[in-house]
Amino acid sequence: MNFSELFGNAQWVTCGSGCTSPVIKGSFFIEEPKKAEITICGLGFFRLWINGREVSEDKFVPVNSQYCKRDLTAFEYPILDELSYRTYAVRYDISKFVIDGKNDIRVILGCGWFAQQKRSAEGFAKYGDIKLCYKIDAENKSGKKYTFVSDESLEWKQSRIIENNIYFGEVHDMSLADELTANNDFQSVIKAPAHETQFFVQDCPADRVERVIKPTKLFDLGEVSIYDMGENISGYPVVSATVDGADITVRCSEEINPDGTLNFDSCDRGQIQKDEYHSAKKGEECMPWFTWHGFRYFELTNNAEPVRCEIVHSNCAVTSSFESDSEMLNWLYDAYIRTQLSNMHSGVPSDCPHIERLGYTGDGQLCCEAAMMLLDSQKFYKKWLEDISDCQSIGNGHVQHTAPFMGGGGGPAGWGGAIAVVPYEMYKIYGDKETFRRYLPKILRYFDYLDSRSSGGLVCREEEGGWCLGDWCPPEQITICEPFVNTALYIKQMMMTKEASEAIGESETAAMLEKRIEEKKQAILSAYYSPQTGSFIGDAQGANSFAIDIGLGGERAFNNTKKKYDAADAFDTGIFGTDILTRVLFERGCADTAFRLLTSTGKGSFYNMKKQGATTIWENWDGERSHSHPMFGAVTRYLFSFILGITQEKDSAGYEKIVIAPQIPDGLNRTSGHITTVRGEIAVSFVRTEREMDFYVTVPQKAWFTYGSDCEFELWEGENHIHIDFEE
Repeated sequence: MNFSELFGNAQWVTCGSGCTSPVIKGSFFIEEPKKAEITICGLGFFRLWINGREVSEDKFVPVNSQYCKRDLTAFEYPILDELSYRTYAVRYDISKFVIDGKNDIRVILGCGWFAQQKRSAEGFAKYGDIKLCYKIDAENKSGKKYTFVSDESLEWKQSRIIENNIYFGEVHDMSLADELTANNDFQSVIKAPAHETQFFVQDCPADRVERVIKPTKLFDLGEVSIYDMGENISGYPVVSATVDGADITVRCSEEINPDGTLNFDSCDRGQIQKDEYHSAKKGEECMPWFTWHGFRYFELTNNAEPVRCEIVHSNCAVTSSFESDSEMLNWLYDAYIRTQLSNMHSGVPSDCPHIERLGYTGDGQLCCEAAMMLLDSQKFYKKWLEDISDCQSIGNGHVQHTAPFMGGGGGPAGWGGAIAVVPYEMYKIYGDKETFRRYLPKILRYFDYLDSRSSGGLVCREEEGGWCLGDWCPPEQITICEPFVNTALYIKQMMMTKEASEAIGESETAAMLEKRIEEKKQAILSAYYSPQTGSFIGDAQGANSFAIDIGLGGERAFNNTKKKYDAADAFDTGIFGTDILTRVLFERGCADTAFRLLTSTGKGSFYNMKKQGATTIWENWDGERSHSHPMFGAVTRYLFSFILGITQEKDSAGYEKIVIAPQIPDGLNRTSGHITTVRGEIAVSFVRTEREMDFYVTVPQKAWFTYGSDCEFELWEGENHIHIDFEE
């Protein structure tokens, strides 16, 4: 909708130059109020008070989006695409906050993404300056209706927040901390320019404080002390001064050095997460308002003490569980959940919560199925899908590497292919045919784009002067070639799209895709398959698995892969290869090999992270850069779909036809877990001894259970017990 449809005759207003976080004050009068609702947009972020009471616990609203057109020449590589734009507003019922007579309304603004002032990665990304608009619709007990809007009658003054930046942190002047009660020193607001965009009311879960942790003091280093959260999180320390007039500094990092000082190797040394609080009163709590940090450890000046640490992320509940007698699998599940949640902020699944903080379409498409299975995230991903769509070129169908677009490297199918993968997974996990139907034309436009960037049938380039990655972050230098990876991923995405197209009755589209799939398969066979060895590119970094996954190579290629990884002590694969290899092994009944890789102890292993104290998943197998990157954690979904066997028939979506088909590897004798589907909870547990095995399966409707080649049972709604005696 356009501005007037949402806000009527409201005006955008702002403050004087030099202030990036004002408090904007106004008033409105209602006799005997019955109900009231506010529609509000404060860019970049806002917090709202009515009569001194904060209206919501939401943080970092409105959610991030591709707000409006801006100069893209400041980014590190050229983007000439014409994109689409949207801005979200938030709607709150404020009935319980409104009083009879004069009401006070105050809003504090922060830069957020819209008014980002500085950034050390990818380039300057500012859309515009901070601004506010709102409309209040109210009714009193007599039925009289009221409308109040933001206009030039509002007033502003500097809030306590002198500087605020998503990447670098905040500076507060605590002597100004009376901004919610003060009535002096206010100035008239200034009318702010409008921006060209479409407006939507936010329906995506906002960030909230989801947990609170009491930090542990590790070291007193004289002027500062070092504290440990016990886990790597996203959020911030809440601290209080121990003396009046304290100037407090807090710095955050993921790691510490042997001497107890903070280690910034897994961060960006030019972008230290730091908050400063000046002139704080004794006992006064201080915390950032418009940013979060990604950290485990923090450094605090010794004129203050920690009160608590607030863990903040999008309000997406964990709707799954997993526990087994494998310490490594337990760690993998816990680490993935913690990492994924730490990377869900302001409606965007990010790569990391502390360095780039961007919605990379590569990381996002890899992890979307796991997140949809294990978290209450349907609305979250539906919103992110709109971001992906907004970042598709109107001219040629190209999809950016980040959504909303904020620069960032990547490649064709592995990144832009998110526009095909996310709608497909929403169809499979939630049974959402309408979302897939709506996005199908956009998916096909992207496929046409990939064809336009192909040579000899292989996807071999993207935009001139830009990136064109294939796989990413293997433990050694990349040897699997980019055109092979991108073409294999493109074929897989067409296979997904063909399946979902058939489900919605798009038979002509499915037939067209089948023809294109076969053409691309022949191109891969011609360019990369060796009849002498039976492998693709010598099975470099999981290459055979990419081919097997799209129906190429046959038993010979698979046997080569199984033999190679039966002898391996770790993964040698990147983010896509790790996921595909693990799935290919499970799908072909090689649970033992897949389990050994997931629990392996070599360089490219999750154990290598765990043994070094990691509580979240790393960006690189060796620990270089970020220590909170969910992309390798995409394999966590296979603990549920293969080991516990919670799956559905091939032609099923939204778990309409549930199948429980556990694959239990040697060395795993006890496992339990559940997921929550649109049809209800599905739970599986098993215990195995030398002589027998017991399964306990809870399903929300009739389902089928299969184990091995000769064990098949119909399951009834509710709890089912299946006993297998091996001696019989």
